[in-house]
Amino acid sequence: MRLTNSKKLIGLLGLLLVVSAAAPSFERGETGQVRKVLDGDSFVLDSGLEVRLASVEAPRVRPGDIWGPRATQDLERLILGKKVELRYDGLRRDRRGRAIAHVFVPQGLGKEAVWVQTTLLKSGLARVHTYADNRRAVGDLWQAEREARRAGRGVWTSGSYQVRFATPEALQGGLNSFQLMEGKVEKASQRGRVIFLNFGADEKTDVTAIVPETAFQRWRGGAQDLLALQGRTIRVRGYVRNSNGPSVWVDHPEQIEFIMAPAAPRQQASAKK
Repeated sequence: MRLTNSKKLIGLLGLLLVVSAAAPSFERGETGQVRKVLDGDSFVLDSGLEVRLASVEAPRVRPGDIWGPRATQDLERLILGKKVELRYDGLRRDRRGRAIAHVFVPQGLGKEAVWVQTTLLKSGLARVHTYADNRRAVGDLWQAEREARRAGRGVWTSGSYQVRFATPEALQGGLNSFQLMEGKVEKASQRGRVIFLNFGADEKTDVTAIVPETAFQRWRGGAQDLLALQGRTIRVRGYVRNSNGPSVWVDHPEQIEFIMAPAAPRQQASAKK
């Protein structure tokens, strides 16, 4: 069963996060006209530069899933044939040479430019997906995503994309894909250069968030802040892999939100959706 009644759960900030009411100040980059939209979160400028929207994940185009084409169509509506401005948060190019940018569509003198990322999030056609080197704007992005989730827009009407409980049963079918999951950290422990946040009693089969030593410094209190998550109810977002049960690699604080509501009860695989 997925977590469908997310209106009752309030996402708070990660360990170091300060939310600003206004959009963050980015570094200004290239401008150009959008020549082609490739999918729900990437496009090509008239200069030939391929751009990937920073900090969001749109549904992939795949057989049987209506949301990939819808996300692509929505991005086309927003930007195709229009002049856009690229603004940068951190890493400017990925290994494929694509620009990793926040994208704004100017609206004329005296009017606020349209921030493409928050527009897609509010329509429910993208989810927040930050990386360690692109995460400055996460407070504003979470707020936009939360608005769509509470209103039941776009992908938030589909069980495949909704927040899942952090149990093996609830994550069935979610392996090797980007997911949001939440639950109570039953045990936080450090073994060697890794911290494990276990969401169940059986470390070999239950869900785990794995934090490598190279990421400890990104938390203000380092490893102690991570170990202090034991007993807390959190939401984690990232790619779910199978390593002694479902696991998510966590390398920056913005992958974690605190949840005020108590942890949901464990679900059985046979529970109805």
